[in-house]
Amino acid sequence: MALAHDTPLRAELPGLEAPFAALLEMVEYPTTHAAHLARLHVQAPGGVLLHGPAGCGKTHLVRQVAGHAGAPLVVVAGPAVVSAYAGESERLLREHFALAQAQARAAGRPSILFLDEIDSIAGARQAAGEQTARLVAQLLTLMDGMAGRGGVVVVGATNRADALDAALRRPGRFDREIHVAPPDAAARLRILRHCSRAMPLHAGVDLALLADAPTGGWVAADLAALCAAAAGCAAERPQPGPPHVTMADFARALAAVAPAARRQQTGGVGAARWADVQGLQDVALRLRQAVEWPVARAAAMRRLGVRPPRGVLLHGPPGCSKTTLVRALAGESRAAFFALSGAAVYSAFVGESERRVREAFAQARAARPAVVFLDEIDAMVGRRGGAGGGGGGGGDEVRERVVATLLNEMDGVDAAAGDGGVLVVAATNRVDLVDAALLRPGRFDRVLYVPPPDVQARADILRARVAAMPAAAAVDVAALARRTAGFSGADLANLCREAAMAALRRGVECGASGSAAVEMSDFERALAVVPASLTADVLRFYAGIEREYA
Repeated sequence: MALAHDTPLRAELPGLEAPFAALLEMVEYPTTHAAHLARLHVQAPGGVLLHGPAGCGKTHLVRQVAGHAGAPLVVVAGPAVVSAYAGESERLLREHFALAQAQARAAGRPSILFLDEIDSIAGARQAAGEQTARLVAQLLTLMDGMAGRGGVVVVGATNRADALDAALRRPGRFDREIHVAPPDAAARLRILRHCSRAMPLHAGVDLALLADAPTGGWVAADLAALCAAAAGCAAERPQPGPPHVTMADFARALAAVAPAARRQQTGGVGAARWADVQGLQDVALRLRQAVEWPVARAAAMRRLGVRPPRGVLLHGPPGCSKTTLVRALAGESRAAFFALSGAAVYSAFVGESERRVREAFAQARAARPAVVFLDEIDAMVGRRGGAGGGGGGGGDEVRERVVATLLNEMDGVDAAAGDGGVLVVAATNRVDLVDAALLRPGRFDRVLYVPPPDVQARADILRARVAAMPAAAAVDVAALARRTAGFSGADLANLCREAAMAALRRGVECGASGSAAVEMSDFERALAVVPASLTADVLRFYAGIEREYA
């Protein structure tokens, strides 16, 4: 618990001007409009909920408002209240409320009781344990007991507003909600100027350039860390005269500092490189255009009246590198990635599945430019009222609610946001099982077929795989490509693994400690045991699907 008795001068709040004004009004309202409220028999606002991504300045904002208003401030860190002893958490909460009331009486003006990370003590009761349920009940009782008295303004802060118990967001408790959004490019420039004001910047440092695309989705704490890291890089670098921070130092810092929103990414798909994608250059190019052009060529697209796609749906036979394409996008794009699958979404608790979808999109919007990846989307949100997915025991009713939530979130996606928007990328083997509402214009605008590899693509895949192995020069990649019709990319990877195992066994049998090079004969053995997964019937089926959804 921390008690602020002082009243510091208002500091610069670049990017927080509007939330500052809104919160200050809520704090000063009971005093400046006391007579007016009494005459109208209107209760003063009892609580304000601040929500926004981590590091955007919520705690700093509350401290600055308290200092500007001269309001006593009692700070409660949510995790610090939670105790392993029965009843101890509730007692601590009561003590904080009593202290805030006492400070308000002593000061003759409203105090602020700041519940930081309130989601840690007031999560949804239906998805929590007995202790959380007791804490929520105690908090509700305390807030109801102070309603309309005007002595204490309760301010809660959270990164996850949807995780709070719904009862807290009803009138009379948290009457007002203020969203503290990540700063836009103009605000990021002001923050960078503020954080670097005491740094010896080289004349070539372009803060406006740094505030643009390189730091899209960064919050104030990230930008402060960037400036500190750049100063550290300058200090480590030998310089003939007085040290100066250069653009090269900022470039090194950009590579080293991970912004908060990136650290909160969900369900990572792992990173790959575009060099890992063979035989799919056209699909890869169109996917890169959908993600990179809205940021790199935003002005040209606006001038031509071209709106970026909101969604890209990759479909095709299994094992044909759909996920590898997305992994390459994750590895080479500067966009943040948030991956969802049916297993990660569906929950036994009512409303939890929809909340997880909303939370992933909220995090992506905070981290934009960002990509939300929906793997095996047919299993997550198959056709409503028909076959396809559900997963996790969700059932038809839950699946329909998840589909409705996903539709709402996609309709709210702004792919053309100033800093680059949010793009939804999905992958499926069965596009015919995806709910038709998702395929309408404005949702998945691009439907890209990822074909099985032809003979040239198979040769490219095998060549890359063989190059990474201790293979003999006699391995005929072109011949192997001709003999692997019906093999998917995954089949070819399996073929190379089996050939390597054959070489390992041969080396052990010959007493070579397993160090034998992979020979063409090893591939012959592998071909005998690794079947092609794409039979003629499977290829005919997907050819029909491609024509239908072209």
